[in-house]
Amino acid sequence: MARGTLFRILLWCLGAIFVLSARPALAETAPIAPACHANAGRDVAFADLLADPQRWDCSPRDWSISAPRAFLSFDLGRQADPSKLRLSTRLTRFETMRLTLIGIDGRSASRVVTPDDMTLATSDWMMGTALPRLDGPAETLIVEVDEARHPGMLSDARVVAEMPDNASIRLELLFAAICGILCVPLVFNIAFYRVLRQSFVLWHALAVLMMLTQTFVTSGLINRFVKLPLDQICAISAFSWGFGVVAGALFSVDLIEPGKLDPLHKRLMRGLALWIPAWTCFYLFAGGGLRALASPLYFASFIPVLGLFIWVMTVAKLRGSRAVNFQIAAWTPIMVAGTIRMVSSIGLTDAPLEMQMAQHLSIAFEVVVASLGVADRFLVIRRQRDRAQKQSRAFAELAERDPLTGLLNRRAVEERFEELKAEGFRTMAVIDLDHFKKVNDNYGHAKGDDVLRATAHALQSDDDTLSVRLGGEEFLLLLRGKNTAARAEQRRQAISSRVAANVPGLDRMVTASMGLVEHSLGSLMRADFATLYAQCDRLLYEAKEAGRNRTMSEKIRGFSGHAPPIEATG
Repeated sequence: MARGTLFRILLWCLGAIFVLSARPALAETAPIAPACHANAGRDVAFADLLADPQRWDCSPRDWSISAPRAFLSFDLGRQADPSKLRLSTRLTRFETMRLTLIGIDGRSASRVVTPDDMTLATSDWMMGTALPRLDGPAETLIVEVDEARHPGMLSDARVVAEMPDNASIRLELLFAAICGILCVPLVFNIAFYRVLRQSFVLWHALAVLMMLTQTFVTSGLINRFVKLPLDQICAISAFSWGFGVVAGALFSVDLIEPGKLDPLHKRLMRGLALWIPAWTCFYLFAGGGLRALASPLYFASFIPVLGLFIWVMTVAKLRGSRAVNFQIAAWTPIMVAGTIRMVSSIGLTDAPLEMQMAQHLSIAFEVVVASLGVADRFLVIRRQRDRAQKQSRAFAELAERDPLTGLLNRRAVEERFEELKAEGFRTMAVIDLDHFKKVNDNYGHAKGDDVLRATAHALQSDDDTLSVRLGGEEFLLLLRGKNTAARAEQRRQAISSRVAANVPGLDRMVTASMGLVEHSLGSLMRADFATLYAQCDRLLYEAKEAGRNRTMSEKIRGFSGHAPPIEATG
């Protein structure tokens, strides 16, 4: 069943990729990439750079935000109509941006843009703004960016045609479907936790919630429903990702079976709850000379996290963990996508922005497969719990039973006596075999055990009678209903015939004496187990003194409550 589900998930992912491959063009003309870029202090204007061509880098690499101000130059072509163009770039925090449009006749127009002026995309991790108004064709666009927080704002900047409002609907529907899929495990986690109070269910619910938030925000779908400031969008994205990884680590530690990880592994994984939030805060709030290092150091901080996950899963796998198989399947795609993004952010390679889509798909895959792991672990734990409860009940039942005769023992009845009395068991009889010691002395203890088993068979329980072995050759009956004294007497008399039939070779008849007390509901006399047992034992002693093989009984009513003793001879 699990394999079939995984196969369907893979088909779903392939279908999503197919949908992406069929995405419509978002612009009527090809996007225009920066022709050159440069970095300078905030006291340098683009006019100063135009006078010094050596300061421009016209290769599509080495994008840097090390200086406070970055410059981009776009060659628009002599026939470009700026009224139909806009600037689009990766969604990144910045302080201010200045757009300067230069016409073919030398005229120029400028516009200062703040983060609040940016329009956030609803189907991608992108933002854009309109170009300055300029009459006539434009030849060049100069972009000055102050305090950019990520070099992707420069490398991914493009001049594009105005995007129709319905051009991103297909992607938005896909992202909405992914978010809908991520909502399903939350419902299952609530159901699981109500049945089985395990911490890994809560950690998984938190991880799913964070990944749902991450997808909802970074896909741009949130911008369809609410307008948030740019810094808030970036903060939600960073913290949802960080806390999602932390929750995933704590979930993995609790999900993997006991004994499959060492305490060191667990401490290191739980230590991510401090490591990742600390680096997330650094990434969001580092300023001054650390601003340019915030992004690469933040992504580099996930390298030991990735290594720790691989180490922990490898150890658990080698130690035979079943749950870790789901973790390996779930985390592999997202770790691959994350590795590419980390390497790109450090500067070792240039990852395309489409890796954001790979992240969305890998998150959906991780959540669904991890949910299967939760369900599988839930079933395993429930089976273990049910087996343990069954064994516990069996042990409890064994503890309440006499191993020789199979009858209840004294503790089982004495602990439940008030409950049994409330259910109507108000007649108690104590039975003792007559001269049982002679059976053991003359025929051995094995023959004596046969006699005890035969006696237990004669005293067998039914719905209105409980038979108890008190110890040795002494037994006890609790009865309810009508004619309790007569029914107890029938069982006492049946002992002799049952022993004679089941235990051959005895030269004498085995008889029994009995003391019986009937306690009426209206009696004010104390009627706990010890009191009634003492009464029965006294009557049993009287039966022994009267010649054995008989019953002495009495009924307890009102304050005095003693009827004349009823003697029965066998």
